[in-house]
Amino acid sequence: MTNRRLMLAALGAVSLIEPLRTALTAEVCPPDAAAANSALFDRYIAASNAHDTSAFAEIFAEDYIQHSGRSPSGLAAQIANFENLRKTWPDLQLHVEDRMFAGDKIIARNSFTATHTQPALGYAPTGRKVTIRTIDIWRVESGKLAEHWDIVDFAGLEKQLRGG
Repeated sequence: MTNRRLMLAALGAVSLIEPLRTALTAEVCPPDAAAANSALFDRYIAASNAHDTSAFAEIFAEDYIQHSGRSPSGLAAQIANFENLRKTWPDLQLHVEDRMFAGDKIIARNSFTATHTQPALGYAPTGRKVTIRTIDIWRVESGKLAEHWDIVDFAGLEKQLRGG
């Protein structure tokens, strides 16, 4: 009898948990937020691949926070950072391998491809095509990218620059 009661209690709990899980998932990333963040991310990808920093004011918040420590925060700094990347890697292209949307966050696993035609990370130009892999997290606020964290595979890039 105890096993039967336990089984009925477990089934009752499961029937309560599923609607709660569905409601929480919808609250964490409502479909309209996911669609808006997806469209924002698509605009970022298009502007990056077109090397069009004139679109950045519509994509990045004025007080954009960059947590990497490799460049300062702010919209102007983001534009300058991208211009410097473009000088170092003139044919830089962003390829999104995975992307997820959760609440006010965009999470993406990316690869950037470029030809090593300028000095980079202390290495003379090799003419080699390289791939730079990243994992990025952006926080979205008022329809713009407001904050950014990333991990860049610099070890993998240096290996390619050394010819390994």
